[in-house]
Amino acid sequence: MEDVSPFVSHFSRLVWLLGHRPDAQDNQKEELRLALMQVSSKPQAVLLREISLAVAEVQDPTDENVASVRELAVRMAGHSVRMLEFDAAVPVRDVLELAKALASEPNHGDEGAAFDEKVVGLFLTGVTAHLGNSGFIRHPNGALPIQEGLLRTRTPIPPVEVQRPMSGNPDLARIQASADSQVMMQVQLMRVAGRDESVPDLLDRIEQAAESGVPRAVIDDIARSAEDLAAQERWPDVVQVMERMHHHHERLHEGDVKRAFMMGMRRLQRPSMLQGVARLLASHRDLRESCTRLLSLAGETGADVLIDNLIGSEVGGERRVYLEALRQCPAAVNSLLHLLSDERWYVVRNAAALLGELGHAEADKRLVDLMSHRETRVRQAAAVALGKLGTSRSLLALLQGINDTSPDVRVQSVWAIAAARNPRAIPWLIEALDHEQDTDVQMALIATLGAVPTEDGVARLVRAAEAGGMLVRKPTAIRLRAIEALAEAGTPSARQALQQLMQDRDREIRTAVEQAVGRLSA
Repeated sequence: MEDVSPFVSHFSRLVWLLGHRPDAQDNQKEELRLALMQVSSKPQAVLLREISLAVAEVQDPTDENVASVRELAVRMAGHSVRMLEFDAAVPVRDVLELAKALASEPNHGDEGAAFDEKVVGLFLTGVTAHLGNSGFIRHPNGALPIQEGLLRTRTPIPPVEVQRPMSGNPDLARIQASADSQVMMQVQLMRVAGRDESVPDLLDRIEQAAESGVPRAVIDDIARSAEDLAAQERWPDVVQVMERMHHHHERLHEGDVKRAFMMGMRRLQRPSMLQGVARLLASHRDLRESCTRLLSLAGETGADVLIDNLIGSEVGGERRVYLEALRQCPAAVNSLLHLLSDERWYVVRNAAALLGELGHAEADKRLVDLMSHRETRVRQAAAVALGKLGTSRSLLALLQGINDTSPDVRVQSVWAIAAARNPRAIPWLIEALDHEQDTDVQMALIATLGAVPTEDGVARLVRAAEAGGMLVRKPTAIRLRAIEALAEAGTPSARQALQQLMQDRDREIRTAVEQAVGRLSA
């Protein structure tokens, strides 16, 4: 292809070989040598837009060069890499390691965040990467200005041995080892002994980084220092660092500085770090607001940490704190909705219960689906959660739940309907009471008719409170519960029914009626 430089041709071929023929080491070595020849005396650039246009104009599907360049364009797009700039006489290691990074599986849609982490870890000295749509540029580490007070060693640092085996190929391994010596000083510089730095100094470095305009490795170093603090269980100090970094990320305009702060925050939002932050919620009341904000900013990762802590805690006070933090985490609902598809019934049960606690009405459809779950305990949790949501869809599912095959689910459905206090449910409850055989469910139905009084409901309670015929005597427990329900209803017809029951032949019934009437008169 005439529109593609020889360097791009050989580099794309190297990437293709690494991705499709990892054992073809001789071919990889040859393409690497040819690519380095092109960049030995002058810089080279690989622009996604240019190579995409070049391959789009070529229709020959048998051209291997076109295929490898086309794949390079696809991989660059997948990694959100807009352009790669190779300095003249770029180190061998830089070209090889960058080709490996491009050959790896991309994280689509992350604006180059995952690829940038790889680039930072490689300590490239002769390559500049342009990433994402925001114009972020990852400059080579070797060109990084070192500013007093921003990047500094505080204690003697032992030598670092850099080893990256090259799949058993001795030639490539020698190339690798030779190139490693060129970046050894940069690696040593980055291995800062964060344990000896005070938190005020660390916060001061964040302030300087925000104003410096070159915070790339500086923020990486600060994040590493925060990880050192975490290793020492100094979680309140970690919270200070994370809060300050978030403060600057929020106020900065788009560009390299904001991007650097975003990457630093993302590095500190790993589950292990957030777990330490979450533990402070229960033990440090003064940090609850800050910890809740940081966990919320971490999205679903922060929500997952809170969910794990809430489910795993057996202390009521801790559970309340975690639940309150979860309510302030917008991503919590999505995390819980994902868990509803889990194969483990107890995970689904816990997620359903938490969705009810959060009161997110939009979750009602998924919870309604759980009312047909194979596990009884899941259906119970779903009924409780639907009662707390109180939507029309929830009420309809609960009315169907009072016909469930499990008495436990029927009871929970009835109590959930009672919590909704919707008079439209009364005809359903009356019909259910007429056919219900389980005593516990009958008790719940009777109590609910008293809690949501209607004329039809009170009439059904009167029938439940009556003694019955000579051949079929009603259980005393049912009659007593109906008397309590009539007293709770307190309507004129309910009061009149209680007055009539004061003449009942059962002393226990008469005593209960007298107490009920007394409560109504008080």
